[in-house]
Amino acid sequence: MLVLFETAAGYAIFKVLDESKLQQVDSLYKEFETPEKANKIVKLKHFEKFQDTTEALAGNDMCLYR
Repeated sequence: MLVLFETAAGYAIFKVLDESKLQQVDSLYKEFETPEKANKIVKLKHFEKFQDTTEALAGNDMCLYR
């Protein structure tokens, strides 16, 4: 499973390493409290940096106005 995560700087695609951890949604945040814990669940596959704020806002607008 892949997860898309968008930030103000760009977006990241992560591969989920342990899907069983995703079953307990009430306490999922605990698995991301430290970088070491997060690395056991997801692995960064790609990060695409926005070239500038115009590009970042254009991507955001596409999501909002569809």
